[in-house]
Amino acid sequence: MPAVIKNGIDVDQLKEAIGAVQADPANGKLQFTVRSEWLGGFRARHTTAGYVVGPQEGRHDSDHTLVTDEPKEILGADSGISPAETLLSALASCLAVGYAANAAALDIDLQEVTFEITGQGSLEGFMNLNGARPGLGGIRIQARIKADASAEKLRELHDYVNAHSPILDTICNPVSIESSVAVG
Repeated sequence: MPAVIKNGIDVDQLKEAIGAVQADPANGKLQFTVRSEWLGGFRARHTTAGYVVGPQEGRHDSDHTLVTDEPKEILGADSGISPAETLLSALASCLAVGYAANAAALDIDLQEVTFEITGQGSLEGFMNLNGARPGLGGIRIQARIKADASAEKLRELHDYVNAHSPILDTICNPVSIESSVAVG
């Protein structure tokens, strides 16, 4: 029987992956590593390294690289996407994965999914002024979906995707971070 592809997702493989994690939650454990290098000024290059899915270590077919920088208005050279925009892009990417996979599982054909995500913050925290926190203080997500499903079904999909997005969850909930430095 030929594979059922919905929204670019092989539905049988998706069901097999869900079954594997249901049978043994260790199959769903993930680890991702990125290596970053400061390039001068506010520029940095970030390159994918290995990853682990369940018991299996993996490597990308080729390294993926992203250069970040800050806009000129905050003393960068504007030679790459800013760190804040990188965070918002990661959120949009994760939500897109959630829409594609969950719509496929629900037999919904997506025609278009777009996001406009806005983060609000202030430089005061970064500059250690007025006791302000350095991170974004708010994020607004506007998703637009065109699909072969009712508005009610798409709102249910939207709510489900938001409730189960790993990156949205990471942003919204405290996460353990261990930071160390090697000198020299």
